[in-house]
Amino acid sequence: MAASDAHSGHQGPGALRAPGALPDASHRSVADYAWEFLRRNPDYRADFLRAVAGEGIGRDALDPRWGLRFPADPASPAGSAEVFWRPEIAPGVVVSLDDGGARPGPKIPRLTPVGPLKRGEDGLHLRMDGGLQLLLRGGARPAGPLVVILAFDQDFGLRVRAVQALHRAVSGEQPPRSRLTAAQRLRLERSLQALDGSLNRESYRAIAQTLFSAAVVERESWKTSSVRGVTIRLVRAGRALMRGGYLQLLKGGL
Repeated sequence: MAASDAHSGHQGPGALRAPGALPDASHRSVADYAWEFLRRNPDYRADFLRAVAGEGIGRDALDPRWGLRFPADPASPAGSAEVFWRPEIAPGVVVSLDDGGARPGPKIPRLTPVGPLKRGEDGLHLRMDGGLQLLLRGGARPAGPLVVILAFDQDFGLRVRAVQALHRAVSGEQPPRSRLTAAQRLRLERSLQALDGSLNRESYRAIAQTLFSAAVVERESWKTSSVRGVTIRLVRAGRALMRGGYLQLLKGGL
């Protein structure tokens, strides 16, 4: 392997191998992509192991800079991981609700959480299909009645979109169309694959062959190849998303 084709990716002793991409990306939400990049972060993996080694896993056991409300196992991919984002980090993903009292009214919509519910100091956290997450504050219960709490701030539009997604979910309608275009989704997928190759210390050329096939790579001289440039940019994008860029992804909502 030529020196110019190699790139550093020091993980340290006992580092965990980066997981591969999920086979079905068509239903991944923005929150799923954020988790896929975060769980590849070696610093997060080390922090999680320290949290597990401590006396239980609580709110303060994990550095809040990761954006998680509770520690989540990086060995679990999106869809099976118990990921709960902090409301202030993911305003377009987390909907806050309060106790609506005992007022008579129409039939209360039924919430159908996915996976376990988690209790924190700020309330009850639960996840729903499509990456949506709910925070039931105070004495609010999933059986309701519930009222939506919307902060009127710079993220108000994102919060409204998340509430619309919740309304569709409880009404049995299809979730809203993802804000990610096909091109954006393809770039995220390729960035994940490029990141995996980088973490596994593969050369740029080997990564390019995985992404675009060996035949495409061999069409041009590698040193001046346009594919080489694209591959390097995808590796850099993947590393940037892993190192904190996923937080900006979450700011965009579902």
